[in-house]
Amino acid sequence: MAPAADRFSAQRAGRQSFSHALLLPVSRLQAAALVPGMWWCVMLDLRRMMLLCDLADLGTVAAVAEHRNITSSAVSQQLRVLEQETGAVLFRRHGRTLGLTQSGEILVEHVRRVMGAVEEAMSAVAASRDTVGGQLTVAGFETSIPSLAAPLVQRLSRDEPYLHVRVIQEGSATALHSLRRGEIDVALIYRLYFLADETVGGLVSRPLFHDPLVLLAPAHLHERIHEKGLSALAGEPWITGPYGSSWATALDLASESAGFVPQVKHRVPGAPNMCQLAAAEVASAIVPRLSVPPALERLMVDGIEVGGRSVYAVHREGAQRNPAVSVVLRTLRAIVAEREAALREGSVST
Repeated sequence: MAPAADRFSAQRAGRQSFSHALLLPVSRLQAAALVPGMWWCVMLDLRRMMLLCDLADLGTVAAVAEHRNITSSAVSQQLRVLEQETGAVLFRRHGRTLGLTQSGEILVEHVRRVMGAVEEAMSAVAASRDTVGGQLTVAGFETSIPSLAAPLVQRLSRDEPYLHVRVIQEGSATALHSLRRGEIDVALIYRLYFLADETVGGLVSRPLFHDPLVLLAPAHLHERIHEKGLSALAGEPWITGPYGSSWATALDLASESAGFVPQVKHRVPGAPNMCQLAAAEVASAIVPRLSVPPALERLMVDGIEVGGRSVYAVHREGAQRNPAVSVVLRTLRAIVAEREAALREGSVST
């Protein structure tokens, strides 16, 4: 029998020969008869493919470079190498943005599947541990921070001391992009009744609760509103969000249904800011119930239907078996259940 050192050298040489053979052109593989009748295997760099996914999400090389903290020239070079590796045109320029070709879209779809498989593998490893630990990042929209994220952190710091939760504030669309890119683990998002679902493709949405939109109006106008409905505010000033924002759209749709064009006097970003202006009782506003502080409940007009939004916790498909994600989802559901029970009993305001 050959010495152990010689056997190791031979095995290593065999492995190297096979791995190098996978990178040879098809003609050389066939000539060497190493893998007759098999398809040629192409080794692609996952990091380059992730840059292509970033490009699909962000649209420009500059945005990808900023996101990855590298230069634009480095991004462009890596994307060109990826095109050479695949032998396909993956993107085309449209003004300042780069749009994916059909080949690029197909590759991005498969890369996301690969990343999902990696996530599943990491979740399986995490599930094998005796304790729930590690770091997990939750992103949430403005009003979800005090109502969901803060109670979540408080409970987990007590119940799961080895699990470290980091909270950041992001709008729903931004949070979904961050989730796809692997920057966060759970996204708290909302979807207004007139908006389409943006969570398809590798993401799982867990419904938490329905948050109705409510009308805040000066107290002296309530009796008129109860008699005539929302149309009673046809000539009154309004507060809403910036042009094109979700809250501006919600007001436009509600007023259109009531048969008038709203006289918008104040435009501010964020429902909490709209509530603060409504507190002055100089104008009306349509805001989510979750954003109304206890002191302003007296300005809510009952019986006026103006739509609502659904609140979700979203995670990547591959994270379904991750114990840390499961603990976060379970705790969020408990927080929501307790809040809704308290609302039914009238013991809390928001």
